[in-house]
Amino acid sequence: MATFGKFETTIVPSEFGLEFEVDTPVRFSFQDQAETGEVVKQLRNSAIIKIKETQENSGLMRRSNGVIIINYKQLQKI
Repeated sequence: MATFGKFETTIVPSEFGLEFEVDTPVRFSFQDQAETGEVVKQLRNSAIIKIKETQENSGLMRRSNGVIIINYKQLQKI
């Protein structure tokens, strides 16, 4: 059976993304709120981050299903 629409491609992160490998703990700001999380996937210019749940970010967790895409330039290693 064929798998239509599913393509496996290798994504090479930009020079800014080289230090943010998968499982790297990071901090970032979203809507003027400091957040922390962990890189789950690297993209070319940004990363998909699994947000660490806190009492203050329950609304963000509900809206984003616990993940968010953030540009590498806005990330800091913890």
